[in-house]
Amino acid sequence: MYRAFFGLREQPFNLTPDPKFLYLNTGYREALAAMRYGISGRKGFVSLVGEAGTGKTTLLRCLLAELGPEIRSVLVLNPAVGFEQLLRFILTDLGKAPAPGMPKLTLLQALNAELLDTLARGGNVVVLIDEAQDLAIPVLEELRLLSNLETAKEKILQLVLVGQPELDAMLARPELRQLRQRIAVPARLRPLARRELVAYIAARIAAAGGDGRGLFTAPALYRLWRFSRGVPRLLNLACDNALVTAYAAGTRRIGWKVVGEAARDLHRPQLSTPAARRLLRFRLVTIAAAAAAGVVIGTRVSQLVANSRLGPQPALVPMAPVAVAGVSLPAAGQALPDTATTAAIDSATAPTAASTAASGWSAAPVAGDAESVRVTLPASSTANRESTTAVSDRLAAVAPLPTADNATGVVACDAAAPPEPRDVVVRVTEGDFLARIARCHYGSEARPILKAIQRANPELIDLDAIRPGQAIVLPGVLPGNRVRGEMAACVPAGETAGGARRAGE
Repeated sequence: MYRAFFGLREQPFNLTPDPKFLYLNTGYREALAAMRYGISGRKGFVSLVGEAGTGKTTLLRCLLAELGPEIRSVLVLNPAVGFEQLLRFILTDLGKAPAPGMPKLTLLQALNAELLDTLARGGNVVVLIDEAQDLAIPVLEELRLLSNLETAKEKILQLVLVGQPELDAMLARPELRQLRQRIAVPARLRPLARRELVAYIAARIAAAGGDGRGLFTAPALYRLWRFSRGVPRLLNLACDNALVTAYAAGTRRIGWKVVGEAARDLHRPQLSTPAARRLLRFRLVTIAAAAAAGVVIGTRVSQLVANSRLGPQPALVPMAPVAVAGVSLPAAGQALPDTATTAAIDSATAPTAASTAASGWSAAPVAGDAESVRVTLPASSTANRESTTAVSDRLAAVAPLPTADNATGVVACDAAAPPEPRDVVVRVTEGDFLARIARCHYGSEARPILKAIQRANPELIDLDAIRPGQAIVLPGVLPGNRVRGEMAACVPAGETAGGARRAGE
């Protein structure tokens, strides 16, 4: 569809396991060498484990293409069968198709005879089982017993188990410890490193007869890395969809926006790798624990507040004198200074002897001053509350709370509102691109954020085209009340995705 448009002989990002498109980085070379050594050295069991989409089947096809004529191979692509069916398939592929209804013991004798005959002619037999995590545990145990077909000096049957990380979990089970001990050569495939992304894409395009230099911009490569996390199958899907989108748009240079549209079309979940899933589970557990702790603390605080309101009250603390119309009223337990102060309280609201006796208040002359009295509080906390309320009501009638009109020196204090975030201007450095700048300053490079930055910079027509030294205005507040801040995990200036092209190149 897009081959002629981009000058390609064939599609570079097909999902078929074609060894022609195998990108042999250090990890793939080590895995391939381990399988070659296990087979040629007659080690018995060899295992190859890798996450889904990391290229295990492609590596198997490459291994089969390299095996010499002296090595007879059997490739099992669907191992979800019983052991007898698997045994019949192996014999049939070796050219010794068993008769229908042949018992299991006869099948084993026929296989042993074929293996010994191959050994006598200087050959070797290897059985490669792809998707080995789908094997049943009884079948794995039968395969272990099958490896007992050997001579006194060497193994006459080599078995290569290729599977996803679930295969490791199966082999760790106690009932398979004997099989685990017999795996002489374990190998592992890991996703591509970030620095290998550009080389991988260039190698695939070169194998298809094209030139991948400059086809993907630096922001596009960064977004491809974020989408695939180095898994070749996901990277192939995204690149193929990006080529189709660019062909439909009539552009020969794939940028951030094109890759974003391709990624959205694939509807890939945000977290797919085992490490990312473990991180998600850890975060969820942490949030749940924090929520539970918050509930417990909130409940305890509520109980303490309720007890403080309903339970026994502490002794009342004397209040400071209150200024009322220029007259100083003493707190409970202090002496009234003179008769003029006492006369300031309306006689209609002043407590009588009967009311003070009933409420628990007591008044006594102050020594040395016949015109002064001292008012004290009763010992009972209940009486304290009742008498305090009664006196407060009486004082409220003649002594209202100070306001702006009747109080002197009373100033209203409001909490200072935080300053509103302001726009800032940043300079593009070598290696910068807009998505990295947005992630550093806002913690995200979501499309609404990039659009807000573009609105603040009318001259910024192409989001992928920024140059070193260019001034970029970053709004202080974005849609959704996101405030600009400094992120601690910013990528250092000059470092881009996978060695991608930097700004200005």
